[in-house]
Amino acid sequence: MRRFHASDRGRVAIARHTSPATPEQTPAEIAALLSRRDILKRATALSLGGLVLSALPAGDRILGTAQPAEAAVNLADATLQAVADTLIPGRPAAVTDLGHEIHPQAIAGVHHEPGAVETDALLLFHNPLIGFDLLEPAFLADVQARSLLRGGQFLDLPFAQRVAVCVDALDPGNPDIVVWEAAIAVAFTSFIAAATQVNATIDTASGYQVMGYPGTAPNGYADYSYRRKLSREVTTNGSLP
Repeated sequence: MRRFHASDRGRVAIARHTSPATPEQTPAEIAALLSRRDILKRATALSLGGLVLSALPAGDRILGTAQPAEAAVNLADATLQAVADTLIPGRPAAVTDLGHEIHPQAIAGVHHEPGAVETDALLLFHNPLIGFDLLEPAFLADVQARSLLRGGQFLDLPFAQRVAVCVDALDPGNPDIVVWEAAIAVAFTSFIAAATQVNATIDTASGYQVMGYPGTAPNGYADYSYRRKLSREVTTNGSLP
């Protein structure tokens, strides 16, 4: 189980920046910029690991311009959880589907159903087959740099400001948007595909519960049926019509 220790509560000493007040954003704006269908299409065509790999040059560019204090992010895992919750908001929770700890500041609690954090998005972020660990320093440096312009570190921001940070980063004019796209692909894959579980079912995967997908069924689902007999007809080459 991944735990957050008391020592994690330290904060990087960076001067707070101020910026003009901005209107509140909503999760719908993120969805408009990068829909679930778009993420699935990218993850399927390129593979999640390939998407992460393609973002490495942009990650190097971010680290090359970040201040040392911005790159040395504390509470890294908690911040990744908070980003995942901003992308797919969820209900308050203390542990994930697999029993891993959720940092108390990670979930804003703006939705009544499970979100990406509860589906173990953090575990997928650190999956060696995905390779996001190579992008994490650059991604978190960019998250914190953008967050400081809105008054604090990402974990300390209210949900509307967290959304605003993500919306800014997903602007088509951001030359490093691919780094954010890789992070989003991880969060959505964890939620939609239950990628951290083997033979996930609706009873074990929070994302499946939200979507109503029954999951793995080696012997079929007696309660999930169109209640119609299958066609006995076949085409001339033996295929079902």
